[in-house]
Amino acid sequence: MVGGRDMAAAQSYAIRDKHSAPTKRNHTRIWKNSVLTGSMLINVSIYILIARSLGPHVFGSYLFAQWLASVTIPMLGTGMSTLASRQIAETQSRESPRLMAGIFYFLWYRQHRSILWYCLAYLLLSFVLTHIFHDFSPGLLLLSCLATLPLLLSSVAGITLRSLRRSDLLIMLNLFGHLLTLLFILISTQINEEPVESFILAFTLSHTITLVLAVICVVSLLPLEQALAPGIFLKERLIHNMHLSRLHFALDAIVWQRSELLLLAFWHNSEVLGFYALSAIISTRIIGLAPALFSQWIFPLVIRYLPRHRYLNQYDAFVKTSCYIIFLAVPICTVMILLCPHILALFFGSAYLPMVKPLRILLIAAVFGSIATVGLTHMASQEQHDMQHIQRIQQEFNLGVACLKIVLALPLVLLWGMVGAAIASTLAQIFSAVISILLCKKLLMRHEKLL
Repeated sequence: MVGGRDMAAAQSYAIRDKHSAPTKRNHTRIWKNSVLTGSMLINVSIYILIARSLGPHVFGSYLFAQWLASVTIPMLGTGMSTLASRQIAETQSRESPRLMAGIFYFLWYRQHRSILWYCLAYLLLSFVLTHIFHDFSPGLLLLSCLATLPLLLSSVAGITLRSLRRSDLLIMLNLFGHLLTLLFILISTQINEEPVESFILAFTLSHTITLVLAVICVVSLLPLEQALAPGIFLKERLIHNMHLSRLHFALDAIVWQRSELLLLAFWHNSEVLGFYALSAIISTRIIGLAPALFSQWIFPLVIRYLPRHRYLNQYDAFVKTSCYIIFLAVPICTVMILLCPHILALFFGSAYLPMVKPLRILLIAAVFGSIATVGLTHMASQEQHDMQHIQRIQQEFNLGVACLKIVLALPLVLLWGMVGAAIASTLAQIFSAVISILLCKKLLMRHEKLL
């Protein structure tokens, strides 16, 4: 359950890969993109169904528990962040099948240790938060943690399948998981009037079944019975990739992962939490929409029908791709800002209309977030030495942005509730996105001068 820039960056990695991909196998590409689009629509349908079934008050408690259960996963879990899983998969893909099987076992057992720490941390946290937040249910948090546990192990299977270049299996598993969740959610709606616990257990069951299928795929593709244990130097590389800067994830959680929900939970009720959390989820999905449309649909068509269309260098690719994303993100967010009252009333019901103001404010930041994914993609593709230098500079700037958000959020949330939270989050995200864009521009210009 990683949200924010991780998810948007993951969707936009394909932008770089498409530059060197051949134009053949168009049917396969269309099939994969159609399945991804279908998975996204099913996921949206699940949220709509839950929101309409629970109502704003209970839905707010559910989203807050879900957010608390997932926000620390990139720091506690093995390879749960996009960048870490990508680097581990690249390391694993360079080894022989028997050694890849050994790496799978190594990651699998380390993830069990992470799960133990995760469970202990949240058992303590559930009791502590009961005394801090007046409208908090520790039972919902513990159930949400239970639903998250299969995802921790699924990440290991996902890394291994990615290292085997079996993106087709990952796509099908993702679609199957969403379909299964939708089925269980529909069954849960028949249990009682407010089946929030049943919804969480539905997620748990679907995640567990999907995990079993993912492990079966790994077992069929790798010689696990002949696995070779990775050597000490390979283990060091893997551990280094697992434990990328925790400070980086903490700052990302403050700026992009809805950390202002803590202040809203302290000063306001669950209904306000539900309105704001749903607004943040929608804006996060919009951030990834323009990069996904460009990388999965528009750019392949450009390559096919304009074969002479080529980028001169990385800087030229960065500038032109950013322009494409601007031309997509601005109209999408403008339409959403204008029509969001009608869209919310149609899909979620009139009870959710109070979230129009925070949603419109957050959609402004979504434009900048979409554009910033291009820079994040290019920076993630740099050499290891450059990556460490970039991360160090990003941390220094993001530390300032995180402090700015905290300073703004405290009075704004206290005075204006979810609207104040949206203003503080939007300003922080715009600053963070602009910094990422400028850093990428500076890095690419420096590389061009050295060539």
